Amino acid sequence: MSEQQRRGQSTSRLSFSERGAVIRAAATEVFAAQGYDQASMRKIARAAGITTPGLYDHFKSKTDLYISVVQHHAGALISHWADPADATTMEELFHRTTEVFFNWIADNEAGWRILFLDKPADQAAKDVHDQVERMATEAMAMLLHKMPPLDLPSELERERATRALAESIQGAGNALVAWWWKNRDVPKETIVRLNSELVWNGLKNLVDPKKDQTD
Repeated sequence: MSEQQRRGQSTSRLSFSERGAVIRAAATEVFAAQGYDQASMRKIARAAGITTPGLYDHFKSKTDLYISVVQHHAGALISHWADPADATTMEELFHRTTEVFFNWIADNEAGWRILFLDKPADQAAKDVHDQVERMATEAMAMLLHKMPPLDLPSELERERATRALAESIQGAGNALVAWWWKNRDVPKETIVRLNSELVWNGLKNLVDPKKDQTD
């Protein structure tokens, strides 16, 4: 009996939702290794140990499956870093947020590749990355709203300024994540320190030290 047949026997005993999770895990590995454009439903079905028609029972297209995979990993990442516990100052909050973010990245290499390195040509696949960017910006903006009133340009209302800062912080983090993939010899601790200092050195000049307490 081949390995694929053994996997097929195993997945046949799973519930519909359990089989969907197996497919998503297999698709994660295939998309991470080959990218969206080079991956195929046949390869993913083989990796999941099911037939291609069986795969289409769960996901009607490669794009639908990719969207599910991207949303799954993005949701996991954002939920990890969006609200670190036990931070008592804004500086501590941002240092812990950065540490949690890069810990997740280091522990989820396939998700790292899909979220930050894959550049699909398909418009629908591109759109889900744009959606993830908006989710991350919203989560970062919520963190920034925990800060005391910032010393911002008077002509810019706080909500717009917060969005601008959120996208700037997010963009810097994304760029560093992509750089780290090409420079894996650099320790995670160094990357965490670099990013947290980059963020905080800019923000601390906008914060009144007397009000630097989280709720």
